[in-house]
Amino acid sequence: MAYGTIVLAVLLISLLTEPSRFGDFEAYVLYLDALVHFPSPSWMYFEVFSNLYLLGSYWLTQSVFSAVTFAHYILSIFSVLALGAAFPPRRTPWPSLLFIFAMLGPLLAFVTMRATPAYFLVALGVRYAVERRPAAWIFLTAAAMFHISSLLAAPPMALLYFERNLPAMLRSNRSRRYYLLVALTIVAFGAALPQLSSSVTALIQSIPVISKYDAYTESVSTDTQIGHYIFLLFLSVLTVGFLAVQQGAAARLNIFVLASFALYVVMFFSASPIAAFRQAPFWVMPMLAVLPWERLGFNHATAPVFIAGCIGLFAFQFNQVYL
Repeated sequence: MAYGTIVLAVLLISLLTEPSRFGDFEAYVLYLDALVHFPSPSWMYFEVFSNLYLLGSYWLTQSVFSAVTFAHYILSIFSVLALGAAFPPRRTPWPSLLFIFAMLGPLLAFVTMRATPAYFLVALGVRYAVERRPAAWIFLTAAAMFHISSLLAAPPMALLYFERNLPAMLRSNRSRRYYLLVALTIVAFGAALPQLSSSVTALIQSIPVISKYDAYTESVSTDTQIGHYIFLLFLSVLTVGFLAVQQGAAARLNIFVLASFALYVVMFFSASPIAAFRQAPFWVMPMLAVLPWERLGFNHATAPVFIAGCIGLFAFQFNQVYL
């Protein structure tokens, strides 16, 4: 029922909204226009899957604007199919599906045309990494061919995949108190990193093939808004909550979640909150998918409050991307 509700919501929103009013629409028009009329040699090997996806839309429509509009609708369809594939409704708690959609659905279903496939492919890769199956790296490679930011998930995935070979202090069988202390230490350490911002920006600018992502690494002091700090606080509470209540299979993700959270905090303070926000879905979705909601007080009595909260969160997130 939860998955069906998500599908219906995406369908209705797609029918009742104007694609060009979603965030990044104009940026995709400019990107595709350059890809069609002034292609660089790197398009055939750098993020080639997303380039072919957009070029295919152009070949079908013969108009850059129409192609991005068409790709927008394909994105909505793909997002709900990928959600069901990465987090099968029969295996994933329905509160997880609703919360993932409320928190990230507006972005994944309507905005990030190139990154959305990458997010879900990484989620599949994490599932295989938990089982130490080599296919995890195939999913990660495919994700990187949609969006290079997928490589941010590589170090945490490697820690998860090779966990048995790690020192005892990095394994998932440590006490909850230990992981909570590590999480709080990460936040404290990250707060001391703003001075690295200029160095990170200079590094990105020095690499031609990724210099276009400099838009995500503007000065933290000028870009950071109160909403970014609220999201940082939200993710910090969510991560600490996960570490406090995780059990069974969920505990296997401890090292992956902590490493990803550490990377998020470092990016937030040393690069840009925007870049950090775009990194968050790589680890937040797998974390939410195995969250033991009943240990957070979720039951039949609290379900209506939870659903109302998800609706409010979705509305808030939607207002951030629909201009």
